[in-house]
Amino acid sequence: MKSIFLKPFFFIIIFSLIVTTCDLFTDQAIAPGISIYKTRDDYFTLIDIGMKGDRIFRTSSYSQDVNKFYFRDNDTIYKYRIRLVDGYILDFEADERYDVFLSLSFKECMNLEVEYNQLCLPPDTLRKYIIDKDPYIEYYRDMAEPRLFNYVVEKVDTSEINQIIRDGKLEEYFTRLK
Repeated sequence: MKSIFLKPFFFIIIFSLIVTTCDLFTDQAIAPGISIYKTRDDYFTLIDIGMKGDRIFRTSSYSQDVNKFYFRDNDTIYKYRIRLVDGYILDFEADERYDVFLSLSFKECMNLEVEYNQLCLPPDTLRKYIIDKDPYIEYYRDMAEPRLFNYVVEKVDTSEINQIIRDGKLEEYFTRLK
């Protein structure tokens, strides 16, 4: 008798977990909007991590997540960051509240992960490489509903965004956060 009752109960629980989890993968959850920013220095090829105070809460395993990179001429190019005109950077994963840049390039970080046989470098190692805890001097995000610009890296029209920058109209299309 118990097994007859438990089977539908577990089915309902599993079904609700699947439905609730699917909500996490909607456009809003995975795409907060593209960011455009300027940093204090040229950090284009350097990794960033997320920090709240002194606690590291976001890192990545670059050696395991190779779909985020192009590999050309013995170089490792992060495809979610694109140079724009006038020193601006277009970024698909940046967060102005928590980003901290390290002195490690993506390639150097991948090599360290392989060398130390680590999926992600430990926090004490990452802390040694911090070079800027407040890197952004300007920061804009596409926060329109619906989004004005595509959040798929291969589909964003950078020539249109470059023209917006040249015309001095960033704040007409993007929300300034810093």
